[in-house]
Amino acid sequence: MQRTFASAALVLALGAIPAVAFAQAGPAQSSPAPHQQNGINYINGGVGQEEQSAMRAVRSDYNLQLTFATNQTGAFRSDVQLDIADTKGNTVLSVHNAGPMLFAQLPAGTYHISAAAEGKTFKRTVKLGKSAREMTLHWENDSPDDPGAQD
Repeated sequence: MQRTFASAALVLALGAIPAVAFAQAGPAQSSPAPHQQNGINYINGGVGQEEQSAMRAVRSDYNLQLTFATNQTGAFRSDVQLDIADTKGNTVLSVHNAGPMLFAQLPAGTYHISAAAEGKTFKRTVKLGKSAREMTLHWENDSPDDPGAQD
């Protein structure tokens, strides 16, 4: 009897909370947080549809857009050790467990990208300017010795 009374009181109390309080909170969104390292702004994530959509919504803020996948079918991976160095060999960005998408805003120039997972390391060189560069690295059906597009 006491349990029934307590349950009824709880239901009545919750019913008294205005729906506005829940509406103001809004739906929970999964949006990766922007980070900064050595003055470089970047965002890392893309696990699940919500995060992918959130990252695509801000992609224009970043001039280097990397995607990591296990094969040409597009199965994503998020266990990549990513290192980006300038032409002098100075590491400007190092991210453990990068992916499946990582976007970075780097000053114009040439950069050396090293992305490692499963004992396979990709080395790419990319020249960045005002326009964005997209690059997808596939851990199958892609040669780590291929330097990728060179401009």
